[in-house]
Amino acid sequence: MTNFLVSNYSLLSAPRSAVSKIQQELVIMQKQATTGRLADVGLTLGLRTSQSISLRSESESVARQLDTNAIISQRFSIMQNAMDSLAATGNSLLSSLIANGSGEPGTTANIDQAQASLQQFVGALNSSSGARFLFSGTATDQPSISFAKAGGGGTVDTYFAGSQAQTATADAFAAAFGFDQDDAAVADISASDLEAFLDGPFEDLFTTGATGGWTQNWSNAGDGTMVNRISDSESVKTSYSANDEAFRNIAKAYVMLSDLGNANMNESARQLLTSRAIETLSKGLNQLTQLQAEIGGSQSRLDIADETLDARKNVLTISISDLEEVDQYEASTRVTGLQTLLETSYALTARISRLSLLNYL
Repeated sequence: MTNFLVSNYSLLSAPRSAVSKIQQELVIMQKQATTGRLADVGLTLGLRTSQSISLRSESESVARQLDTNAIISQRFSIMQNAMDSLAATGNSLLSSLIANGSGEPGTTANIDQAQASLQQFVGALNSSSGARFLFSGTATDQPSISFAKAGGGGTVDTYFAGSQAQTATADAFAAAFGFDQDDAAVADISASDLEAFLDGPFEDLFTTGATGGWTQNWSNAGDGTMVNRISDSESVKTSYSANDEAFRNIAKAYVMLSDLGNANMNESARQLLTSRAIETLSKGLNQLTQLQAEIGGSQSRLDIADETLDARKNVLTISISDLEEVDQYEASTRVTGLQTLLETSYALTARISRLSLLNYL
């Protein structure tokens, strides 16, 4: 005869331990069935966990670069739209100058159109993406073009609202000829004197540098440009400077037509002014086209970089999946089996709990 110990505790402990193990496995399987990923990557992969961490870190880096590139792409689009607007406005005025000639009826129309074009010019160069101004060079936190109020005391909205830039033009004109642009004596200015003014004092109003008229009266932009990385090995310019010669030539042509007493000039002086305005504006628009081509090249490089990054991200995703993914159908099937087993264990535990030692006597 064999002696053995029988107690309620030993009878209840065995199924309870089994229930606990089933519950733990059920939680794991439910998580894997829901996420399609190992519930505990470190525990399952062991030494290969570092490989999974490295792949995920690289994948996140690629995703961040793609997000950055999307922002850069948006900036390029805004810059191209602004330059398209500048080109359309400039070409429209250029066509009007050629069609209207230097006669008095056309001169008034040219002056009005030049004033409107100058206003549009400022708006286009102050284009921004978020809080970043795209034509401010390295000074992206401030508008590229702003007009200080003549005499101090803040800024004005336009060149023609009493700005320091307009005052500088008027002072240069008065110093050269001895009277203002709206004086009737403008009719006495000879073509040669006007040409000397355009090549000298007026030209100085649109130069850059510490003492340049453009830098002092028009532009807040830095001469440098911002550069952003678009891949591990490639970077592109993501801002341009309003100090570029293309923009200065366009503005110079607009001011030449609208603020040098064009309406009161004699025919020879007006012909010279119109001719020089056409020449300057054409040069500025050609330079603008070159800038647009440069941005277009950067956009193409960005597209290629995005394609490479997308392909790289797909490879990383597949590699991570090979390490961490589980068969969700199999996990769901296992969940169903564990739930059935758990219900059976509960029922068995309940029956055992109703047993008495009297049943063994």
